[in-house]
Amino acid sequence: MTDKYLQAALDYAQKGWPVFPCRIDKTPYTTEGVKESTTNLEKINYWWTKWPEANIALDVGAAGMMVLDLDPGHSMSQLEESIGSIPPTSLIQRTPRGGEHLFFELAEGEIIPPSASKLSPKVDVRSNNSYVLLSPSRTNDGEYTWEARGKPGFRSDLMAEKSTGRIQREDHDTWIIEADLPENISKATEWLSGKAKLAIEGEGGDHITYATAAHLKSFGISKEKALELMNIYWNPQCSPPWDLDELSEKVENGYTYNTSPPGNLTESYRQALNKRLFTPVVSPKCSTEVNSGRFRIVDREGMGQIQPPNMLIDDFLPAEAYALLVGAPGTYKTFVALDIALSIALGGGFPWRGTWPIINESGPVLFCVGEGRASITNRVRAWEYTHNNGRKVSNFVLADPVPHVGEDLEPFVLGAKELHEEYKLVVIDTVGRAMQGVNENAQEHASTFTRMVECMQRNLGCTVLGLHHTGHGETSRARGSSVFGADADTIIKLDRVGKGVALKMQKQKDLDEWETKKYIRMEKVELDEDVTSLVAVKTDKPVMEIDREENAKSSILLINAKIIEILKRNPLIEYTNTKLADVLNSEPDVTVGANWLRSKYLPTIKGDSEEYPAAKCYNAMKGRWRYNSSLSN
Repeated sequence: MTDKYLQAALDYAQKGWPVFPCRIDKTPYTTEGVKESTTNLEKINYWWTKWPEANIALDVGAAGMMVLDLDPGHSMSQLEESIGSIPPTSLIQRTPRGGEHLFFELAEGEIIPPSASKLSPKVDVRSNNSYVLLSPSRTNDGEYTWEARGKPGFRSDLMAEKSTGRIQREDHDTWIIEADLPENISKATEWLSGKAKLAIEGEGGDHITYATAAHLKSFGISKEKALELMNIYWNPQCSPPWDLDELSEKVENGYTYNTSPPGNLTESYRQALNKRLFTPVVSPKCSTEVNSGRFRIVDREGMGQIQPPNMLIDDFLPAEAYALLVGAPGTYKTFVALDIALSIALGGGFPWRGTWPIINESGPVLFCVGEGRASITNRVRAWEYTHNNGRKVSNFVLADPVPHVGEDLEPFVLGAKELHEEYKLVVIDTVGRAMQGVNENAQEHASTFTRMVECMQRNLGCTVLGLHHTGHGETSRARGSSVFGADADTIIKLDRVGKGVALKMQKQKDLDEWETKKYIRMEKVELDEDVTSLVAVKTDKPVMEIDREENAKSSILLINAKIIEILKRNPLIEYTNTKLADVLNSEPDVTVGANWLRSKYLPTIKGDSEEYPAAKCYNAMKGRWRYNSSLSN
């Protein structure tokens, strides 16, 4: 009876769990998917009347929970090595393929990003902006069933820390500016009055309220003042408004769990950093490091304790660095950048294909494009189809347009933080778009791009990867001022080679550069009828070598067909290699020699009569060719 899906969806909504409808293949019926989840009974009635057999998807994060999605074959001992002892929970669901969903409650307003195999192989995390299907939903493998329907256990601190990949900074509650400066109150009031996202019941209102309070802390507003401003300028616009006690609790959580230092988005904070007094820090080995704003000054003893940089991608991309992909138009810069970005977003130490190194740190990625949102979407789909079995990469965020060096970056930062507090990588596609209207050749203008990169690094905790063109006359380096090359930590030069690109490392600050080039091959993927896209695929071999191999195979297939055609015209004649080569030479589109037939062609087709049917025509004992009548069948 199809009413069971509607009734179940209504029951879940009445528990305060936001839901939305999905197909049997787990894809949403609604356009926005998890973003449209709701507890509104009228909307749920409408959906399941329209799609009476729709599966029921739970917006896990909006329900205040995280789910450990245990696929068949996972190792509990390996998982507990990663996140410690797993707390007991009385909310457990069995999946159709024999896996389990373990549900855990989160702290008020806490945000846990989804991930795939990050904690342990075959263990995914579902929470913020992600979903799981609930019983009685089903797939082609069977039905979801409840194993236990009690209260979810509370997540452990280590589960949260390992899932987010970050912990609170030591200075997350250290004020280096005066709270509630008039200029900061003015900015906060303006933001609350028109730009801040509103809390709507059934649409993740708890998390939005938490994030709003956390933003006010970053504006340099005290907790008490934040409650006052939110209640006056923001709360009345919410649906429904919070009562004052509830709102006070949300603000308290926002200030408690926020990871950034107070006022970090304000100009006064930046000035205070640069004016801080020298603070000696004595290490256990009696070395001294002095911190002054963004400067670190260390004595000779302390120099021996300086560690190499953490790496996002081993032997390639440092964490919290500034990197450039440089190439002429048509060198597939966007495709290569998407491959890097999606690999990092996918998580789980995802290995790049071929001999490429391993993703050391995974997490949210922000990809900024100047144009072509639709084409980027198809390119992402092609990558997911090729490298993730068609599943969506949930930690990938698209932004447009590209931020400009001359504009206030605050709206960009605040918007990015609406989805994730921090990012592992921000991609700028392209540097030229970020600098439209200014002179790339001027040192002072090129330096503004570096300052924009530093602002992103400081506020989003990320590596920034810029895509930049080579010069029109000078194709060996980045276009414009030498500042681009001087300021970047890592520079990778791309050159078109055959059906792909060769990557050469031109600069790697503090680490060794590659001794040899890396190669990426481009393959075409058919997505829908009349919709195709290219996708990057790593390869161990130089692209031209693969192209030569494919061209050789094409030649052999052509000659294979010609041999059958020649032998069929004269079915009673036996040909030596030399005689057959002479006849092949008379064909308009074939030129081969007897030695080539013996040394290249015969070893290739030997015994493989399925792919090369001419193999049936060759008698290895006699070394002769004669038409095989079985080819007529």
